[in-house]
Amino acid sequence: MTVFTICQDILKETKSSFIPTTIVTNNDDVAQQILQAVKISIVELSRNYQWQELQKEYTFSSVVGQTNYNLPSDFDRMINDTFWNKTNYLNLIGPVTPERWRILKDTIVAGTTIQNYFRIRNNQVLIHITPTAIENYVFEYITKNIVKSAANIEQQTFLADTDIPIIDEYILRLDATWRWLKMNGRPYAEDQASANKAILERIKINGSRAKIVSNTTKKGIFNAQISAINPIIPL
Repeated sequence: MTVFTICQDILKETKSSFIPTTIVTNNDDVAQQILQAVKISIVELSRNYQWQELQKEYTFSSVVGQTNYNLPSDFDRMINDTFWNKTNYLNLIGPVTPERWRILKDTIVAGTTIQNYFRIRNNQVLIHITPTAIENYVFEYITKNIVKSAANIEQQTFLADTDIPIIDEYILRLDATWRWLKMNGRPYAEDQASANKAILERIKINGSRAKIVSNTTKKGIFNAQISAINPIIPL
């Protein structure tokens, strides 16, 4: 579903007195307002959850003596606990606070460690301890490219009527609907509640989710596995 279709559907459903035949390049107030509602919605939705459609992986190699490394050009935010040194099979601790970073960099500490720390500053990722060899790193992140063109080129926002949202178009339409109503001074609470419900339902099924297992269940599974391997071992 294109941004044009989404905007037209919203205008029709809310019984707008005017339905523009173009949206993105249209200077008409209705076209600009509905487009703004959709733009706000997609940004808010993309920032409030780690949608699997927006998740990416980034790899790079260190340079001896270099601390700072550029982030991907479409980087929005890092996914926690995914930053690893693939050469040493160790995770990096962070992102640490500026205060913690200064302690790490400026305090004289006896002994050595192979554990790395990192922080993000000035659109770069900083690594401590400074690499003394070429090593491979990887982390996962959320892209800020939340739209794609008809030619499947990723973009940060809508540039043409044929552009398509990367995240779920249904919840985008619902969320933009109540924002459109609010912009025009119309009742929107019911539509907002419906949108929020749909968003929560989508979050539950978006991507894989870990199964919650109690300690009692874990112990039972473990004992069953051990028994299957060697039934004579008393448990």
